Amino acid sequence: MVLWLKRLSKKTLEVFRRFPRVVAEELFSIGREFLGMFKNFYRLRTTPGRRIALLLSLIFFLVCIKLYYNTSKERHAENPQDKLVPTGEQLWSGFRKTIFEVNIREEYDTNGEIIVNNLPTTFKEARDNDRKMFKEGKFASKWEMWKSGTARAYLKQGESLLWQDTKASGKRILISMVFIFAGIYIGLFMGAFPYAEKVLYRFVLFFDKIPAIAVLPILFIVFGLGETSKIALIVIGVAPTIILDTYLKVKEVHDEQLVKGLTLGASQNEVVFRIIFPQIIPKVLDTVRLNFKSVILFLIAGEALAAEAGIGYRIFVVRRYMDMATIFPYVVWISMLAFMVDMAFRIWIGRQYQWLNK
Repeated sequence: MVLWLKRLSKKTLEVFRRFPRVVAEELFSIGREFLGMFKNFYRLRTTPGRRIALLLSLIFFLVCIKLYYNTSKERHAENPQDKLVPTGEQLWSGFRKTIFEVNIREEYDTNGEIIVNNLPTTFKEARDNDRKMFKEGKFASKWEMWKSGTARAYLKQGESLLWQDTKASGKRILISMVFIFAGIYIGLFMGAFPYAEKVLYRFVLFFDKIPAIAVLPILFIVFGLGETSKIALIVIGVAPTIILDTYLKVKEVHDEQLVKGLTLGASQNEVVFRIIFPQIIPKVLDTVRLNFKSVILFLIAGEALAAEAGIGYRIFVVRRYMDMATIFPYVVWISMLAFMVDMAFRIWIGRQYQWLNK
């Protein structure tokens, strides 16, 4: 132990020496923020401390995890074969399977026959084989084991189900979002120009009241079972709301600003894009952010009925076998992706439009 400490650099030893002090300071700060929370809990416009804010944001997540753990434990105590509420180990096994079990691409020779290889059929077998070879000394290091081992060769045979489904769903969402963002400009013109309003307003309002799921069979008949019908479902379900919200935001801009711009010599387009548009765009982006859940909802609905790959498709396929150990990881994964998109929107709005709500 002493020899190991002597080999450490001075900076590392300094970190070890300061570690107890840093921990004590952090605990003291948390305690002080807790006291501030009890003192100012019912005060308006108070600012919680950074540490206490993080702890408070985790409370309900921890409560939900604890409730799930207790429910799973009770159900498996009564029935060890229970599939409805998988244990943590089963969930991790399902998540690992969706990531590392690849959908192997079939390769054919010049005669049209499948090329058979000697690689393992599962990632676990490939990993166990690499560990066995490492113990036998066939690899100099674990990095060489990963670089030249069977596990990496197995993963190169194809794509994991999770990545394949995420890529298919992500492509549909990206194309749909292009049309949804185009709806912002439709709402902008509809709110800025009265004649455009008369032409479009009632038409868009009518489409906004149509339940998008109800027209899904019509979309399948018109566009077929391919990608177009799924993208059309998302656009019909979300774009009218974005258009109408943009229209209302434009109407909130005071006429005095428009008159002042025209008086100073601005053209019609300059008034629209340099006075109206910069004021409404952060609020409209908030609307897009809050409607992203609807995008996911319509995506899953379309994929569940007709698709060959996609997150919604996979969830509805494995539900036939009551494979909750796969369904839960997929639900958590798509929720995490939606949360990250929401966070990206909030960070962008906060940085680009710091004047908002001030």
